[in-house]
Amino acid sequence: MSWKRAIGSKIRELRIVCCQTSAHSLGARQFVTKNYLDVMDNHPYFSFIVRECKNAQPTVMARYDYGVERRLPVEHMSSDDIETIVEELINEADEINSYVA
Repeated sequence: MSWKRAIGSKIRELRIVCCQTSAHSLGARQFVTKNYLDVMDNHPYFSFIVRECKNAQPTVMARYDYGVERRLPVEHMSSDDIETIVEELINEADEINSYVA
């Protein structure tokens, strides 16, 4: 199953933090541009949050059930690398959510 279809049932929130202009955030910006609309079209009530801040270290954060969060730095990574990380975060959801419950 595509991670874009599974995201709404597996995690509560996906947050991307990046800089609007820095080269180290280019992959994060490209990931958002490439995937945001598809995810929101399929899951209009899903929390896909993008936070842009000058010189911010690019980060991907997934929030699971019961407020559990997993945050990974994605500095200097490509959009495809970040997509792989997001897919891994989604695949870990069942284990994390069952462990907390």
